[in-house]
Amino acid sequence: MFAFRRTALAAATLSLALAGAARAQIPGMPLFTNPRYGTGIRVHADLGRPTDTKTAGDVTVVQGGVSFALGPVGLNANVGLNRNSLSSTTTCVKTPTLSCVGNKVTASALAQLRLFGGGTNNISVSAFGGGSVDITGYDAALYTYLGTVPSSKLITIPVGAAIGLHVPLGFGGLNLWGAPRMNFYQYANCSGTCPSGTSMFRWALGADLPILRVLSVRAAFDSGSKSGVTTSYWGVGASLGIGGMR
Repeated sequence: MFAFRRTALAAATLSLALAGAARAQIPGMPLFTNPRYGTGIRVHADLGRPTDTKTAGDVTVVQGGVSFALGPVGLNANVGLNRNSLSSTTTCVKTPTLSCVGNKVTASALAQLRLFGGGTNNISVSAFGGGSVDITGYDAALYTYLGTVPSSKLITIPVGAAIGLHVPLGFGGLNLWGAPRMNFYQYANCSGTCPSGTSMFRWALGADLPILRVLSVRAAFDSGSKSGVTTSYWGVGASLGIGGMR
């Protein structure tokens, strides 16, 4: 009976997993790449939505993560998901069932290297790169019941540069930034020959408002076009920590 349930679960979730593999980045969340950072550690939470729900879907995305900076090096790790799936995700992680196969979260990591500015200099420039991948209910089911992981995953790899401007104000200042990038989409861990990857140009604009270097609120707009279809997202959030924001 247990073996039959494992087989049925794997078969029922396979088609949903392959359909979801076509997109390894949750729509509705900008890529935050402000180069104005300093040594410290912060936790953050963000909320994002697409500007055109007919093109990108009527979804609200939530994201949580942690960032760490040491001198010119900044590291950021996030987990994001559709807000409608948030309440059921914890249950699905503990006890995967057939009702969980459509749930997914996106895990991402980003590294930045400041090339110029920072500190008392009002202009900062950085280069960045990272990756994100979907983790679906199918993945959890395979690992829980069969002890294996999917053989193929689509990874989104953003690579670009960011420029930031610090605007001095009476309460500390406002940080404005812009960042063009290329998103590369590549398959990995294929059982045979991986499908060809694609790429997409995107850009983002944002602002951060540090408050006593402990709390910071932020907003960003992210846009790009692929095959003649433009998708744009806006996002707002806040971070709390020691240092890490200037």
